[in-house]
Amino acid sequence: MTDLQFESCIRLMIEKDRNGLKDIYTAYAKQIYRIILGIVHSAQDAEDITSEFFLKLWEIAHTYKSGQGHKRWLTVIARNMALDHLRKNKGNTLSLDDDEQTLTEIADKGSVEENVSDRVTLDKALSQLTELERHTVELKLAMDLTFREIAEILDEPTGTTAWRYRQAVLKLRKIMEEEQV
Repeated sequence: MTDLQFESCIRLMIEKDRNGLKDIYTAYAKQIYRIILGIVHSAQDAEDITSEFFLKLWEIAHTYKSGQGHKRWLTVIARNMALDHLRKNKGNTLSLDDDEQTLTEIADKGSVEENVSDRVTLDKALSQLTELERHTVELKLAMDLTFREIAEILDEPTGTTAWRYRQAVLKLRKIMEEEQV
């Protein structure tokens, strides 16, 4: 979705037209879910927070400022909601394993067995990254954010973000290669 399309959807939402929210949901629900899941590590909590995210988006649509990048805005809201959830429930939640993620995230290629095997291998590789590395990779891949946008979200220099992403990708490649042997 382009910035212009997003702004059009926001205008519809401000006018209380649910089609704007529906279009944003269709375009970004999976990405928002993945960002939240990467932080809370619980499929059930991620689903709940994602639902709350879109309810909140409906309520705060009027606060969006045009020209500041809608993907960054959505990511910051999702990240903050996930972190708020962790703060509120500190010590009260159990973290679910990555294998409880839905199979809908698996690519539509090859047999189901190959896809499940690839997904398990990828999940295992991702679990070996640090939380910050995993979060950086998820922001880059799930939301297609630039390193500059990710750096702003994480409040760090762009070079640091780019370096961390590259190191994480190198780690993932090495882990995936070792799994193939």
